[in-house]
Amino acid sequence: MSVFASADPADMAQDYAPLVAQVAGDGWDAVALFPSYGVEIRGLALERPLSEDDQPRLRGLFDTHHLLLFRAQQLRDEDQQRACRYLRPVVDEVAWVSNVEAGFHPETELLYHCDYAFTANPMLGLSLYATVVAPGAAPTRFANNARALTTLPAELRDQLEQLNVVHMVDSVSGRNNVRTRLDDVGGAAASTAWYPRCSRPAVWPHPLTGEPLLFVLEQQASHFDGWTCDDSDELLDIVFAHLYDEANVYEHEWQVGDLIIWDNLAVQHGRRANPNAVRRSLRRVAMNTVTTAELIAGTGFDPAVRARRQSGE
Repeated sequence: MSVFASADPADMAQDYAPLVAQVAGDGWDAVALFPSYGVEIRGLALERPLSEDDQPRLRGLFDTHHLLLFRAQQLRDEDQQRACRYLRPVVDEVAWVSNVEAGFHPETELLYHCDYAFTANPMLGLSLYATVVAPGAAPTRFANNARALTTLPAELRDQLEQLNVVHMVDSVSGRNNVRTRLDDVGGAAASTAWYPRCSRPAVWPHPLTGEPLLFVLEQQASHFDGWTCDDSDELLDIVFAHLYDEANVYEHEWQVGDLIIWDNLAVQHGRRANPNAVRRSLRRVAMNTVTTAELIAGTGFDPAVRARRQSGE
């Protein structure tokens, strides 16, 4: 297996010791993508099914390094879904993060988040496959929740280990470039349908691997449970500064044919603004044991709930 990066070799030896210990498949290599996490898989064409030997090797890399990049792929919908199923369950159809195809693609900045962290069953993993990338299209930024915890000062970690954080989303305004704070939308009395939310430990063990994560998300973290938003803001800002330090963020400049698959719990993602005039189209496959329809049922994202609101019921 080949492991390359421009970072200091001593740091790489420490960061990638688990990677070096693994064995790549016949004809493909796993190459260090970023000094602190992620690997690029080279020599593996995902338009064909993987061998029974390669599937657990790929899963091992995913569980350890949280983000996989495959370049120059030519994938149909079903190829992308199959690749994701090697790593986590897939129960939804493909969707689009796109201003070309019908899909979700706001022009504004997207703050760092993990998809559906405001529910009890956030996505286990996500993948994006680039089909259209115009010059100037926004890169996607990834921040590593697992690494951030290991580099957190001990006193701060001790404090966070005693706290739960409430993640929520505003389905009324649908804003993605502003942190949602419960106190700004009516406090505890705010509707859980229109402002769905979920409390979990700020230091949270990964439900599948057990790896401890610093699970505090810029877009969705409203406050610490039992604290007001104002009392929470200072500590949240300290945590955000640590999470989004450049040493913990990988920024991917998309090329057509790129496929990235990442662990949605171990890794946050976001991007800068991307005007609709700048074409950008990424096919999305989500990984979970629960469908998106089940996740949003009864919330402001549920088409039936929105229809009742519009009709005045």
